[in-house]
Amino acid sequence: MAAKKTRLEVLRYLLSNKHFDNQVDILKDLKAHGFKVAQPTLSRDLHHLKVSKVFDDEGHSIYALPQEVYPSDVSYRKSKVRLVQNFGFLKAMISGNLLVIKTLHGYASSLAAEIDNYTIPDIIGSLAGDDTVLLILIENYNIHAIKDLMTKIIPHFSIV
Repeated sequence: MAAKKTRLEVLRYLLSNKHFDNQVDILKDLKAHGFKVAQPTLSRDLHHLKVSKVFDDEGHSIYALPQEVYPSDVSYRKSKVRLVQNFGFLKAMISGNLLVIKTLHGYASSLAAEIDNYTIPDIIGSLAGDDTVLLILIENYNIHAIKDLMTKIIPHFSIV
């Protein structure tokens, strides 16, 4: 168990200090640090650390650690990796306590991960596909809090 804990610490360090766009390069760097692991183990470690793929300044998809939990004032983080500001946003619709967000293909997962980095009591959870994010809202949600959050992430956010 100590080896796993140490490996996870090294993996956190690597992801914090270098941009990786594939698991092969991560495995090579882990090996250089004395950890020879198989790809399935790396995959489990990334899942354990809640690592997700995000877009860097040039629009390349890279692995990134989740940010700290945000206070309830929904303040936005300042990150080394500036995510693409529109996340491929196309439109948003509400049905009951469900908020459906349509994006360009491949953007939904990054958008859902960014939304999950916030603490907002009106959002119970999120699900992401390739081009759709589904946000499950609490009963009697505060639409203004939802819009404020989404506008911080996507400046031109609006609900159709």
